[in-house]
Amino acid sequence: MIRPYATLLVLALLLGAAAAQPLRFLHDNPEWQQNFEAVGEASVEALGWGIDPVQFDTDLYTSRIKIDLVGNRAPALFKWWFGFRANELTDVGLLADLSDVWDAVGDNYAAGVREALSADGMPYGFPLHVSYWPWYYSTAVYERYDLELPTTWEEMEEQLAFFASEGIHGIGNTIGQSRWTSFIIFQELLYRIDVAFYQDLMDGRVRWTDATALEAMEIWGRWLDAGYFAPMDATYVEDFPRMMAEGQLAFAPFGDWYGSVLQGAGLVSGEDYRMFFPPAITEAGSGATVLEISAITAGARSPDLDQAKEWLTWYSSTQEAADAMWDTFRFAPTLNVDREQLAADDPARAEELAMAAEFPVALIRFWEATPVEIVEQAVDEFNAFLSGQRTPMQVLEAIDATAARIWPDYGVDDY
Repeated sequence: MIRPYATLLVLALLLGAAAAQPLRFLHDNPEWQQNFEAVGEASVEALGWGIDPVQFDTDLYTSRIKIDLVGNRAPALFKWWFGFRANELTDVGLLADLSDVWDAVGDNYAAGVREALSADGMPYGFPLHVSYWPWYYSTAVYERYDLELPTTWEEMEEQLAFFASEGIHGIGNTIGQSRWTSFIIFQELLYRIDVAFYQDLMDGRVRWTDATALEAMEIWGRWLDAGYFAPMDATYVEDFPRMMAEGQLAFAPFGDWYGSVLQGAGLVSGEDYRMFFPPAITEAGSGATVLEISAITAGARSPDLDQAKEWLTWYSSTQEAADAMWDTFRFAPTLNVDREQLAADDPARAEELAMAAEFPVALIRFWEATPVEIVEQAVDEFNAFLSGQRTPMQVLEAIDATAARIWPDYGVDDY
Protein backbone atom coordinates (compact mmCIF):
# COMPACT_ATOMS: atom_id res chain seq x y z
CA MET A 1 0.00 0.00 0.00
CA ILE A 2 1.37 3.44 -0.92
CA ARG A 3 1.56 5.87 1.99
CA PRO A 4 -0.49 8.98 1.10
CA TYR A 5 1.79 11.55 2.72
CA ALA A 6 4.74 10.30 0.69
CA THR A 7 2.63 10.33 -2.47
CA LEU A 8 1.63 13.95 -1.89
CA LEU A 9 5.28 14.84 -1.35
CA VAL A 10 6.21 13.21 -4.63
CA LEU A 11 3.50 15.15 -6.48
CA ALA A 12 4.72 18.38 -4.95
CA LEU A 13 8.27 17.63 -5.98
CA LEU A 14 7.18 16.94 -9.54
CA LEU A 15 6.00 20.50 -9.99
CA GLY A 16 9.50 21.86 -9.70
CA ALA A 17 11.43 19.08 -11.37
CA ALA A 18 10.18 19.03 -14.96
CA ALA A 19 13.19 20.80 -16.39
CA ALA A 20 15.79 18.93 -14.34
CA GLN A 21 18.58 17.02 -16.05
CA PRO A 22 19.22 13.31 -15.44
CA LEU A 23 21.22 12.50 -12.35
CA ARG A 24 24.34 10.39 -12.70
CA PHE A 25 24.03 7.23 -10.62
CA LEU A 26 27.37 5.52 -9.97
CA HIS A 27 27.60 1.79 -9.20
CA ASP A 28 29.96 -1.18 -9.33
CA ASN A 29 27.66 -3.82 -10.82
CA PRO A 30 28.12 -4.04 -14.60
CA GLU A 31 25.80 -7.06 -14.62
CA TRP A 32 23.00 -4.75 -13.45
CA GLN A 33 23.61 -1.82 -15.80
CA GLN A 34 20.51 -2.54 -17.88
CA ASN A 35 18.43 -2.98 -14.73
CA PHE A 36 19.45 0.43 -13.43
CA GLU A 37 18.68 1.92 -16.84
CA ALA A 38 15.19 0.43 -16.75
CA VAL A 39 14.52 1.86 -13.29
CA GLY A 40 15.81 5.19 -14.54
CA GLU A 41 13.35 5.07 -17.44
CA ALA A 42 10.51 4.41 -15.00
CA SER A 43 11.44 7.52 -13.04
CA VAL A 44 11.50 9.58 -16.25
CA GLU A 45 7.87 8.65 -16.82
CA ALA A 46 6.98 9.82 -13.32
CA LEU A 47 9.31 12.77 -12.77
CA GLY A 48 10.12 13.98 -16.25
CA TRP A 49 13.77 13.11 -15.60
CA GLY A 50 15.62 10.08 -14.27
CA ILE A 51 19.01 8.62 -13.47
CA ASP A 52 21.93 8.02 -15.79
CA PRO A 53 23.69 4.89 -14.47
CA VAL A 54 27.50 4.76 -14.78
CA GLN A 55 29.28 1.46 -14.05
CA PHE A 56 32.74 0.81 -12.61
CA ASP A 57 34.85 -2.13 -11.53
CA THR A 58 34.59 -2.52 -7.75
CA ASP A 59 38.26 -1.84 -6.96
CA LEU A 60 38.36 1.29 -9.12
CA TYR A 61 34.93 2.29 -7.88
CA THR A 62 35.79 2.51 -4.20
CA SER A 63 38.79 4.78 -4.78
CA ARG A 64 36.93 6.89 -7.37
CA ILE A 65 34.00 7.53 -5.04
CA LYS A 66 36.22 8.49 -2.12
CA ILE A 67 38.12 10.97 -4.28
CA ASP A 68 35.03 12.53 -5.85
CA LEU A 69 33.17 12.91 -2.57
CA VAL A 70 35.65 15.40 -1.16
CA GLY A 71 35.56 17.77 -4.14
CA ASN A 72 33.12 19.55 -6.42
CA ARG A 73 32.45 16.32 -8.32
CA ALA A 74 30.68 14.67 -5.39
CA PRO A 75 28.10 12.29 -6.91
CA ALA A 76 24.45 12.99 -6.22
CA LEU A 77 23.52 9.29 -6.08
CA PHE A 78 25.66 6.21 -5.80
CA LYS A 79 25.51 2.65 -4.58
CA TRP A 80 27.49 1.90 -1.41
CA TRP A 81 27.59 -0.49 1.51
CA PHE A 82 26.47 -0.30 5.12
CA GLY A 83 28.35 -0.98 8.36
CA PHE A 84 32.02 -0.03 8.58
CA ARG A 85 32.23 0.87 4.89
CA ALA A 86 29.58 3.52 5.33
CA ASN A 87 30.98 4.69 8.65
CA GLU A 88 34.32 5.64 7.11
CA LEU A 89 32.40 8.13 4.93
CA THR A 90 29.89 9.37 7.50
CA ASP A 91 32.63 9.93 10.07
CA VAL A 92 34.09 12.67 7.86
CA GLY A 93 30.77 14.12 6.69
CA LEU A 94 30.82 12.84 3.11
CA LEU A 95 27.38 11.18 3.05
CA ALA A 96 24.26 13.34 3.06
CA ASP A 97 21.82 13.31 5.97
CA LEU A 98 18.62 11.86 4.50
CA SER A 99 16.47 12.32 7.61
CA ASP A 100 13.94 14.53 5.84
CA VAL A 101 13.31 11.95 3.15
CA TRP A 102 13.11 9.11 5.66
CA ASP A 103 10.65 11.09 7.77
CA ALA A 104 8.37 11.37 4.74
CA VAL A 105 8.64 7.83 3.31
CA GLY A 106 9.79 5.63 6.20
CA ASP A 107 6.49 3.77 6.49
CA ASN A 108 7.24 2.12 3.15
CA TYR A 109 10.09 0.14 4.74
CA ALA A 110 10.27 -2.73 7.18
CA ALA A 111 11.10 -2.02 10.81
CA GLY A 112 14.82 -1.69 11.47
CA VAL A 113 15.92 -0.73 7.95
CA ARG A 114 16.33 2.97 8.78
CA GLU A 115 18.41 2.12 11.85
CA ALA A 116 20.58 -0.30 9.85
CA LEU A 117 21.34 2.46 7.34
CA SER A 118 22.13 5.08 9.98
CA ALA A 119 25.32 6.23 11.68
CA ASP A 120 25.05 8.01 15.04
CA GLY A 121 21.33 8.36 14.41
CA MET A 122 21.75 9.93 10.94
CA PRO A 123 20.19 7.95 8.07
CA TYR A 124 22.56 8.04 5.10
CA GLY A 125 20.93 5.70 2.59
CA PHE A 126 18.01 3.71 1.26
CA PRO A 127 18.18 0.01 0.47
CA LEU A 128 18.81 -1.15 -3.06
CA HIS A 129 18.28 -4.62 -1.66
CA VAL A 130 18.14 -6.37 1.70
CA SER A 131 19.60 -9.82 1.23
CA TYR A 132 20.13 -12.94 3.27
CA TRP A 133 22.98 -15.22 2.29
CA PRO A 134 21.78 -18.72 1.34
CA TRP A 135 23.47 -21.26 -0.90
CA TYR A 136 21.98 -21.60 -4.37
CA TYR A 137 21.80 -25.13 -5.67
CA SER A 138 21.33 -26.67 -9.08
CA THR A 139 18.08 -28.59 -9.34
CA ALA A 140 19.55 -30.40 -12.36
CA VAL A 141 22.24 -31.91 -10.14
CA TYR A 142 19.87 -32.93 -7.37
CA GLU A 143 17.28 -34.37 -9.72
CA ARG A 144 19.88 -36.32 -11.71
CA TYR A 145 20.97 -38.23 -8.61
CA ASP A 146 17.65 -38.12 -6.75
CA LEU A 147 19.33 -36.45 -3.77
CA GLU A 148 17.88 -34.71 -0.74
CA LEU A 149 19.52 -31.59 0.65
CA PRO A 150 21.97 -32.22 3.51
CA THR A 151 20.58 -31.78 7.01
CA THR A 152 23.82 -32.42 8.92
CA TRP A 153 27.39 -31.27 8.34
CA GLU A 154 28.45 -34.86 7.77
CA GLU A 155 25.90 -35.16 4.96
CA MET A 156 27.11 -31.85 3.50
CA GLU A 157 30.67 -33.12 3.22
CA GLU A 158 29.53 -36.52 1.96
CA GLN A 159 27.66 -34.85 -0.87
CA LEU A 160 30.64 -32.68 -1.78
CA ALA A 161 32.79 -35.80 -1.98
CA PHE A 162 30.13 -37.53 -4.09
CA PHE A 163 29.91 -34.63 -6.52
CA ALA A 164 33.68 -34.65 -6.95
CA SER A 165 33.62 -38.38 -7.68
CA GLU A 166 31.02 -37.73 -10.39
CA GLY A 167 33.01 -34.93 -12.02
CA ILE A 168 30.68 -32.21 -10.75
CA HIS A 169 32.06 -29.02 -9.22
CA GLY A 170 30.71 -28.75 -5.71
CA ILE A 171 31.08 -25.04 -4.94
CA GLY A 172 31.23 -21.93 -7.06
CA ASN A 173 33.72 -19.69 -5.25
CA THR A 174 36.69 -18.72 -7.36
CA ILE A 175 39.06 -15.91 -8.21
CA GLY A 176 37.42 -15.40 -11.61
CA GLN A 177 37.28 -11.68 -12.38
CA SER A 178 36.20 -10.54 -8.93
CA ARG A 179 38.58 -9.96 -6.05
CA TRP A 180 35.96 -9.39 -3.36
CA THR A 181 34.31 -12.82 -3.43
CA SER A 182 37.28 -14.52 -1.78
CA PHE A 183 35.89 -13.92 1.72
CA ILE A 184 32.71 -15.92 1.18
CA ILE A 185 33.81 -19.44 2.14
CA PHE A 186 35.67 -18.27 5.24
CA GLN A 187 32.56 -16.38 6.36
CA GLU A 188 30.28 -19.33 5.65
CA LEU A 189 32.46 -21.81 7.54
CA LEU A 190 33.41 -19.62 10.49
CA TYR A 191 29.95 -18.67 11.71
CA ARG A 192 28.73 -22.24 11.26
CA ILE A 193 31.48 -23.28 13.66
CA ASP A 194 30.74 -20.60 16.25
CA VAL A 195 28.35 -17.68 15.83
CA ALA A 196 29.66 -15.82 18.88
CA PHE A 197 33.26 -16.19 17.72
CA TYR A 198 32.36 -14.72 14.32
CA GLN A 199 30.80 -11.70 16.03
CA ASP A 200 33.74 -11.33 18.41
CA LEU A 201 36.25 -11.55 15.56
CA MET A 202 34.43 -8.86 13.61
CA ASP A 203 34.46 -6.62 16.71
CA GLY A 204 38.10 -7.20 17.66
CA ARG A 205 37.43 -9.20 20.83
CA VAL A 206 39.28 -12.35 19.68
CA ARG A 207 42.33 -12.92 17.50
CA TRP A 208 42.53 -14.01 13.90
CA THR A 209 45.07 -16.63 14.90
CA ASP A 210 42.74 -18.27 17.44
CA ALA A 211 41.90 -21.94 17.03
CA THR A 212 38.35 -21.39 15.74
CA ALA A 213 39.53 -19.25 12.83
CA LEU A 214 42.21 -21.82 12.04
CA GLU A 215 39.59 -24.57 12.03
CA ALA A 216 37.61 -22.71 9.36
CA MET A 217 40.73 -22.21 7.25
CA GLU A 218 41.69 -25.86 7.54
CA ILE A 219 38.26 -27.06 6.40
CA TRP A 220 38.50 -24.68 3.47
CA GLY A 221 41.99 -25.95 2.64
CA ARG A 222 40.84 -29.56 2.80
CA TRP A 223 38.01 -28.77 0.39
CA LEU A 224 40.42 -27.09 -2.02
CA ASP A 225 42.79 -30.07 -1.88
CA ALA A 226 39.86 -32.42 -2.54
CA GLY A 227 38.86 -30.53 -5.69
CA TYR A 228 35.42 -29.44 -4.51
CA PHE A 229 35.53 -26.03 -6.23
CA ALA A 230 34.85 -24.81 -9.74
CA PRO A 231 37.89 -23.86 -11.83
CA MET A 232 39.53 -20.78 -10.37
CA ASP A 233 39.10 -18.76 -13.57
CA ALA A 234 35.31 -19.28 -13.59
CA THR A 235 33.21 -16.14 -13.10
CA TYR A 236 30.08 -15.81 -10.99
CA VAL A 237 28.21 -13.74 -13.59
CA GLU A 238 28.96 -15.59 -16.83
CA ASP A 239 30.12 -19.10 -15.86
CA PHE A 240 28.30 -20.18 -12.70
CA PRO A 241 24.78 -19.70 -14.14
CA ARG A 242 25.62 -21.78 -17.19
CA MET A 243 27.30 -24.46 -15.09
CA MET A 244 24.31 -24.68 -12.73
CA ALA A 245 21.84 -24.90 -15.60
CA GLU A 246 23.87 -27.68 -17.21
CA GLY A 247 24.27 -29.59 -13.95
CA GLN A 248 28.03 -29.02 -13.77
CA LEU A 249 27.97 -27.00 -10.54
CA ALA A 250 26.07 -27.96 -7.39
CA PHE A 251 26.30 -24.90 -5.09
CA ALA A 252 26.86 -21.14 -5.31
CA PRO A 253 26.91 -19.26 -1.96
CA PHE A 254 25.77 -15.67 -2.46
CA GLY A 255 23.32 -13.13 -1.18
CA ASP A 256 19.79 -13.63 -2.46
CA TRP A 257 20.45 -10.78 -4.89
CA TYR A 258 22.18 -13.47 -6.96
CA GLY A 259 18.80 -14.64 -8.21
CA SER A 260 18.79 -11.50 -10.37
CA VAL A 261 22.04 -12.64 -11.99
CA LEU A 262 20.74 -16.17 -12.55
CA GLN A 263 17.46 -15.00 -14.02
CA GLY A 264 19.31 -12.54 -16.20
CA ALA A 265 21.21 -15.51 -17.61
CA GLY A 266 17.97 -17.28 -18.43
CA LEU A 267 17.55 -19.59 -15.44
CA VAL A 268 14.08 -20.01 -13.98
CA SER A 269 13.48 -19.60 -10.26
CA GLY A 270 12.20 -22.80 -8.68
CA GLU A 271 12.95 -24.84 -11.78
CA ASP A 272 16.66 -24.41 -12.56
CA TYR A 273 17.75 -23.38 -9.09
CA ARG A 274 16.55 -23.13 -5.53
CA MET A 275 18.17 -22.07 -2.25
CA PHE A 276 18.95 -23.56 1.14
CA PHE A 277 20.93 -22.80 4.27
CA PRO A 278 23.58 -25.46 4.96
CA PRO A 279 23.56 -27.04 8.42
CA ALA A 280 25.75 -25.85 11.27
CA ILE A 281 29.12 -27.49 11.79
CA THR A 282 28.78 -27.41 15.58
CA GLU A 283 25.99 -26.58 18.01
CA ALA A 284 27.69 -23.22 18.64
CA GLY A 285 27.27 -22.46 14.93
CA SER A 286 23.51 -22.90 14.81
CA GLY A 287 20.70 -20.36 14.75
CA ALA A 288 22.22 -17.69 12.52
CA THR A 289 22.41 -16.48 8.96
CA VAL A 290 24.11 -13.54 7.25
CA LEU A 291 22.43 -10.31 6.17
CA GLU A 292 23.61 -7.73 3.65
CA ILE A 293 22.09 -4.34 2.85
CA SER A 294 23.22 -2.55 -0.27
CA ALA A 295 22.59 1.16 0.08
CA ILE A 296 21.75 3.97 -2.32
CA THR A 297 23.44 7.04 -0.88
CA ALA A 298 23.94 10.69 -1.74
CA GLY A 299 27.05 12.85 -1.60
CA ALA A 300 26.81 15.54 1.08
CA ARG A 301 28.70 18.01 -1.11
CA SER A 302 26.86 17.27 -4.34
CA PRO A 303 25.38 20.36 -6.02
CA ASP A 304 22.46 18.14 -7.04
CA LEU A 305 21.59 16.92 -3.55
CA ASP A 306 18.06 18.34 -3.56
CA GLN A 307 17.33 16.61 -6.85
CA ALA A 308 18.77 13.39 -5.45
CA LYS A 309 16.35 13.61 -2.55
CA GLU A 310 13.46 14.03 -4.99
CA TRP A 311 14.48 10.87 -6.80
CA LEU A 312 14.88 8.95 -3.53
CA THR A 313 11.39 10.05 -2.51
CA TRP A 314 9.97 8.67 -5.74
CA TYR A 315 12.04 5.50 -5.38
CA SER A 316 10.88 4.87 -1.81
CA SER A 317 7.20 5.72 -1.94
CA THR A 318 5.61 4.93 -5.30
CA GLN A 319 4.14 1.79 -6.74
CA GLU A 320 5.85 2.57 -10.06
CA ALA A 321 9.25 2.40 -8.40
CA ALA A 322 8.40 -0.81 -6.54
CA ASP A 323 7.17 -2.41 -9.77
CA ALA A 324 10.26 -1.30 -11.67
CA MET A 325 12.60 -2.72 -9.03
CA TRP A 326 10.73 -6.00 -8.94
CA ASP A 327 10.32 -6.38 -12.70
CA THR A 328 13.96 -5.61 -13.46
CA PHE A 329 15.94 -6.79 -10.44
CA ARG A 330 13.53 -9.05 -8.58
CA PHE A 331 14.34 -6.82 -5.59
CA ALA A 332 11.70 -5.75 -3.10
CA PRO A 333 13.41 -3.10 -0.94
CA THR A 334 10.09 -1.53 0.12
CA LEU A 335 6.86 -3.03 1.41
CA ASN A 336 5.11 -2.15 -1.84
CA VAL A 337 5.66 -5.49 -3.57
CA ASP A 338 2.80 -7.86 -2.94
CA ARG A 339 3.98 -11.05 -1.21
CA GLU A 340 1.73 -13.18 -3.40
CA GLN A 341 3.30 -11.67 -6.49
CA LEU A 342 6.75 -12.33 -5.05
CA ALA A 343 5.92 -15.99 -4.50
CA ALA A 344 4.41 -16.36 -7.98
CA ASP A 345 7.27 -14.64 -9.81
CA ASP A 346 10.18 -15.95 -7.74
CA PRO A 347 9.23 -19.13 -5.86
CA ALA A 348 12.83 -19.90 -4.89
CA ARG A 349 13.12 -16.50 -3.21
CA ALA A 350 9.81 -16.97 -1.38
CA GLU A 351 11.01 -20.33 -0.03
CA GLU A 352 14.31 -18.79 1.04
CA LEU A 353 12.67 -15.89 2.87
CA ALA A 354 10.50 -18.33 4.81
CA MET A 355 13.58 -20.34 5.79
CA ALA A 356 15.55 -17.21 6.76
CA ALA A 357 12.78 -16.14 9.12
CA GLU A 358 13.53 -19.22 11.23
CA PHE A 359 16.99 -17.95 12.20
CA PRO A 360 16.96 -15.81 15.36
CA VAL A 361 20.31 -14.13 14.60
CA ALA A 362 21.18 -12.11 11.48
CA LEU A 363 24.93 -11.50 11.28
CA ILE A 364 26.38 -8.63 9.28
CA ARG A 365 28.20 -9.80 6.17
CA PHE A 366 31.99 -9.95 6.52
CA TRP A 367 32.52 -7.25 3.88
CA GLU A 368 30.76 -4.67 6.08
CA ALA A 369 31.13 -6.16 9.57
CA THR A 370 34.70 -5.22 10.44
CA PRO A 371 37.04 -2.30 9.63
CA VAL A 372 37.69 -1.78 5.92
CA GLU A 373 41.46 -2.02 6.35
CA ILE A 374 41.12 -5.51 7.83
CA VAL A 375 38.65 -6.64 5.17
CA GLU A 376 40.90 -5.47 2.34
CA GLN A 377 43.90 -7.30 3.80
CA ALA A 378 41.81 -10.42 4.35
CA VAL A 379 40.41 -10.43 0.81
CA ASP A 380 43.93 -10.31 -0.63
CA GLU A 381 45.15 -13.06 1.69
CA PHE A 382 42.14 -15.25 0.88
CA ASN A 383 42.81 -14.83 -2.84
CA ALA A 384 46.42 -15.86 -2.26
CA PHE A 385 45.11 -18.90 -0.39
CA LEU A 386 42.80 -19.79 -3.29
CA SER A 387 45.77 -19.71 -5.65
CA GLY A 388 47.92 -21.89 -3.41
CA GLN A 389 50.34 -19.18 -2.27
CA ARG A 390 49.54 -19.28 1.47
CA THR A 391 49.01 -21.82 4.21
CA PRO A 392 46.03 -21.39 6.55
CA MET A 393 48.15 -19.98 9.36
CA GLN A 394 50.10 -17.68 7.04
CA VAL A 395 46.80 -16.16 5.96
CA LEU A 396 45.62 -15.67 9.53
CA GLU A 397 48.92 -14.25 10.76
CA ALA A 398 48.95 -11.65 8.00
CA ILE A 399 45.39 -10.55 8.74
CA ASP A 400 46.06 -10.58 12.48
CA ALA A 401 49.03 -8.25 12.04
CA THR A 402 46.81 -5.76 10.22
CA ALA A 403 44.08 -6.12 12.83
CA ALA A 404 46.54 -5.46 15.66
CA ARG A 405 47.65 -2.27 13.92
CA ILE A 406 44.16 -1.05 12.98
CA TRP A 407 41.90 -1.81 15.95
CA PRO A 408 43.34 0.91 18.23
CA ASP A 409 42.18 3.46 15.62
CA TYR A 410 38.64 2.22 16.31
CA GLY A 411 38.93 2.39 20.09
CA VAL A 412 39.86 -1.27 20.63
CA ASP A 413 43.09 -1.03 22.58
CA ASP A 414 43.21 -4.53 24.03
CA TYR A 415 43.12 -6.58 20.80
